[in-house]
Amino acid sequence: MSPGLPPELPPPRTNLPPNPPMQRLPFVLLLLVLVAALPSCRTYHGSYHVGADDYLLARREQDGKKESFHLIAAGNASLRVTTEYDVEKPFLGLKVGELDKTAAEHRGVRPYTGLVVLEVVPGSPAAEAGVMAKDVLQALDGVETVYVDQFRKFVARLRADQKVEAKVLRGQDVMDVAIFTRMQRERVTDSEDVPLEPPTMTHRPYCGASLRGIPASWCERIYGSARNAVVVTSVEVGSPAWLAGVRGGDVVDEVDGQPVPSAEELGRRIADAGPQGATMTWKVSRGPNDKHEAAIDLDDYSGESNLNVPLLLCVENGVFEDSWSLGLGLVMRNSNQYVANSRTRRVQTRNVFSAVLGLFRLESNPDETRVRLLWFIHFDT
Repeated sequence: MSPGLPPELPPPRTNLPPNPPMQRLPFVLLLLVLVAALPSCRTYHGSYHVGADDYLLARREQDGKKESFHLIAAGNASLRVTTEYDVEKPFLGLKVGELDKTAAEHRGVRPYTGLVVLEVVPGSPAAEAGVMAKDVLQALDGVETVYVDQFRKFVARLRADQKVEAKVLRGQDVMDVAIFTRMQRERVTDSEDVPLEPPTMTHRPYCGASLRGIPASWCERIYGSARNAVVVTSVEVGSPAWLAGVRGGDVVDEVDGQPVPSAEELGRRIADAGPQGATMTWKVSRGPNDKHEAAIDLDDYSGESNLNVPLLLCVENGVFEDSWSLGLGLVMRNSNQYVANSRTRRVQTRNVFSAVLGLFRLESNPDETRVRLLWFIHFDT
């Protein structure tokens, strides 16, 4: 849950910009008169939150170890840390499988009386000792081998040049072979998901950004020095943060010219400054090449105005979309909403106007205007 947001999804705001098609309609004046004359209601409900795709936040390499930090902004949000490094591992050069009923019948032996050698790596210690594919490995250092996991644990405890006495069944002949352990360098990849820290307090919705903090110990590993990092996990479309260009997946680096505080402290500042309608400046980034400075005009946008005259008029004005309709929308209907594109910081709107059972429809967005007549005549302008 983000600071400045109620437990439910944040509600709408009443300051959507007008759209040119709506401005040119003369009966808007009549609507304004009706809205002023008739009682309306103030409601509180959720709107539309948009997050971001996962992306690589940073990559570090030191002493042969590579660390990649992927930001997973969706849902509860986490930091996926992937580490690559070389390790020395004991190596015999055997790939084995369990001697189940089917494999045992094929070999003419009792089930689970050894491990089937599936593959021997050429030039490996096992190959040099004479072990061959299709042999049955019955024992290692006098201990019967039955399960693959048992074999793996045995090999993991070996040391370099350690002699291993192996009992091998080939056909109907049992052989004793000596395998000398060799150490082999392998590239290992580990992955860990680190939860991001949510603020513990909730406030009125003055900002519209859901915030979580990267734990301090991980910040130092990511950035190379002690600092805070606050992640915007999602933004409500049309909220003050959205209008300022803040988007889901952003990392807040500075607030009002100072290093960003913890997510908890930033939430408290939003709650304190919000009632005064203060402006808060954030410097945010999404990776090394996408940086943005956002001037957020804090505002309590939790109300939505609704006016409903049954069978005649309906007006709704909210944070993501405002609309009006006459005659249940059969005569005229108009809606104006934000384009919820989390991949751009531009604020764009989309307007749709229709009349007379949809015989006429005009749709406009930042890129094009489309007109439809009689349901089947279309043209773009």
